[in-house]
Amino acid sequence: MKHTLWLKQLFSTFISNTNIDIYFEEKDKLKEKKPTINLSIHPIRFADDIFFNFETNDDKIKQRLKKYEVDYKIFYYYADLVKATYLKTVKHDKIKENSLLLVGQTSMDKVIFDGKKYHSITDYIDEIKSISSNYTNIYFKPHPYAKNNKKVIKILKKNFPNIKITLDNIYHLLANDKIKHVVGLNSSVLYEAKYFKKEVTFLYKQYFDFDTNDIGIYADYFDSKFWADILDTDDQNIKLPFVQNRLRKSLNDFWGYNQINDEIVLKDIIKTKIKYLISKIKIG
Repeated sequence: MKHTLWLKQLFSTFISNTNIDIYFEEKDKLKEKKPTINLSIHPIRFADDIFFNFETNDDKIKQRLKKYEVDYKIFYYYADLVKATYLKTVKHDKIKENSLLLVGQTSMDKVIFDGKKYHSITDYIDEIKSISSNYTNIYFKPHPYAKNNKKVIKILKKNFPNIKITLDNIYHLLANDKIKHVVGLNSSVLYEAKYFKKEVTFLYKQYFDFDTNDIGIYADYFDSKFWADILDTDDQNIKLPFVQNRLRKSLNDFWGYNQINDEIVLKDIIKTKIKYLISKIKIG
């Protein structure tokens, strides 16, 4: 509910005169008979800004949305940019050749709930053993916000004695050509890994269905013409110029992108130095 309020505030100028219900990350609302649109953050998050995924229960609205669907080929080039940045900034590469990467998720993520239980990567040990037999090395990247990391790591180490835990930035790992295969439940990283030309395995069902239901749209929603078309309302002739990281900053969530973007890296450095100086002043 809180996120839906954020969304409606974000686009209040454009969507205030419609009877169509618009939600954020409330997929269940699509079961209602009334025309409804549900937005979520698209799982591809390494472009100049994050962007929205759209779903609707109305065929006419869906046809209009499809006109604005992003050309997914551009993300292969964005991945090349990340790789180029990685080559210039990462000095010490500890990843070994012919490696498999396991990626973790938060334990209570709604996208891994089947109605009865939340799935864990440790539920798929046999499948991981089968996949990992093709690789010389195996790494596990725990989710930074997962509360069950210690338990998961303990089980993984028991079943894979040679597994290594990595805390490297996820985009540095995806950019590393020594990582050949990325495996997880249905993490957004798995959708991204494709564009870094990795083999990808979803252990649990994919949350997004971009072939039939989910429509990725990049930045067009900052133009009143987009909403006038989608909602069949009057166009207010307002268009915001593209600004890098606009949505990232509004949500205040960067999904690992902070280490591959110079603007955000600089701000993080300044923030850290300010905190250090404040602590020195307090001590003094």
